[in-house]
Amino acid sequence: MFGLLRPRAYFDALPLIAPAELARRGYRALLFDVDNTITTWNSPDIAADVLAWFGELPQHGLAGCIISNNSAERLQPLAARLGIEFLPKARKPLPFGYTRAAAMLGAAKSETLMLGDQLLTDILGANLAGIDAVLLKPISLAREFRWTYVNRRIEKLVWRPVMRGVPHNRF
Repeated sequence: MFGLLRPRAYFDALPLIAPAELARRGYRALLFDVDNTITTWNSPDIAADVLAWFGELPQHGLAGCIISNNSAERLQPLAARLGIEFLPKARKPLPFGYTRAAAMLGAAKSETLMLGDQLLTDILGANLAGIDAVLLKPISLAREFRWTYVNRRIEKLVWRPVMRGVPHNRF
């Protein structure tokens, strides 16, 4: 019943995921949510360990793309700092943006992994698109977009059955 909301794994932070392991599993393209996945909501700041993690991706043959419902003005500077592509106004959780982002990176869906902090947008959309997904613990819940608060309340209601059996901090 909750299959479309179920991620492949759940990690406490992006830097806990080894890029070498992602490449070993056959992923070539990584799709990223931005707010509370790469940085806090609406912030231009990126933590040093996250910047270093993105710096490792090319040596493992991994390409990245931020996929967000946000504007190009918000995403472009972040993507430039990280050395990855970006797809604004993706209309998540509709699957079309995920498919388009994978195509931008020249990867098949089976070679693509979505990483995000919300079950109802990031994970649902990836699963609808036929793309694997990993859920990340939000960086901070102190400030978020107003509709995200609604999503978080719904997530609390379905969390236990959705996350039952999902590996934590490992694949």
